[in-house]
Amino acid sequence: MIGLQGGTRGELDLGVLLSKRAAVHATTLRSRPLDEKATIVSAVLENVWPLIESGAVRPVIDRVLPMADAAQAHRLMADSAHVGKILLTN
Repeated sequence: MIGLQGGTRGELDLGVLLSKRAAVHATTLRSRPLDEKATIVSAVLENVWPLIESGAVRPVIDRVLPMADAAQAHRLMADSAHVGKILLTN
């Protein structure tokens, strides 16, 4: 989970987690010192941004809606009826 758009609570099947030898990690930038945040931003610019610029990493876009359909976009998000980003355009 990245972000908390779906709320602060959720269910997790620990059996599936264990069978895949997965892990749950949590972090936040908000409480970190400014110099640590700057180091993280520099690392992202150096290691992640080139992948985005080259197209190796791209966002998943669920759908594109006109701004007039913003209410529909909010309903989709509230219902978790999307996978990826919902883009609003003019």
